[in-house]
This record gives sequence, structure tokens and C-alpha cells, in this order.
Amino acid sequence: MKRNLTTIATVVMMVLSLSSFANEKASPMKDYASRKIVSNYIDASLLGKQSFVKEMLTDDFEFVNAASNSKATKKEYGKFLENTNNLTYSCTSSYEILDQSGDTAVAKVTMIFENFTRVDIVNMTNTAEGWKINRVISNFL
Repeated sequence: MKRNLTTIATVVMMVLSLSSFANEKASPMKDYASRKIVSNYIDASLLGKQSFVKEMLTDDFEFVNAASNSKATKKEYGKFLENTNNLTYSCTSSYEILDQSGDTAVAKVTMIFENFTRVDIVNMTNTAEGWKINRVISNFL
């Protein structure tokens, strides 16, 4: 009888522990480096590639357009990107990681169009789900 109770208790503990692992949702970008996150941002912003847009932005994400002093939340910016799905802008782009210390990084993305240049300062943080963008400040020159 004691052996049956031990076996039942072991099975119950195993089922509970396996079910808790099954509920964990893995982020597809968990192992991406900060450079890859910036590259995905460029793909979404300029090339209309919408893969992992929601996963690369933090919940408190903020997009700031310095020229018009307007701001957008994650939901608003995600909707804008969805509306530009598969739309490719005619420009050249480059980026550089300006600083990366511990769990924060700052990148500069430069997009040169025919009549103007757009410079985005991208702030990132390393979360439990991997690197994510928490703020973009966009300037037009």
C-alpha cells in the first residue's frame, strides 16, 4: 500500500511539472543579439517584412517623431507597420550600435532617401524574452 501511494504521488508530481513546462511560451527572438533586432526593425520599417514585429517591441514601446512631436504606442506603431506590409521604400540604410552595456543598447539607423535623410535612435533592453526595442526617436534631416 505504501508503495502504491509513493508511485501515485510520483506520477502526480511528474504530470504537474510537465504541464507547467508545456505552458511556457518561447519567444522566437529569445536568442537574437541586439544587432539582429535592429536588422529586423529595418526590415519591418523599410522593406515591409512583418515577421516578429510584436515580439521585437516591449509592451511599453514608444515611437517618437521628433519633427512633428508626435508619439505612437506599440499598438499604434504595429498597426502602421501592418498597413505598410510588403511596401518597400526606395532608400539606402545603415546602422551602428552606438553603445551596449549590460542589458541596454542604443543603435543609430540612418535611412537616406532622395530628398531627405531619416535618422532613428533605437533604444533596446535585454528582457527575459530576449532583446526588445522599447523606444525609437525618429529625426528628419
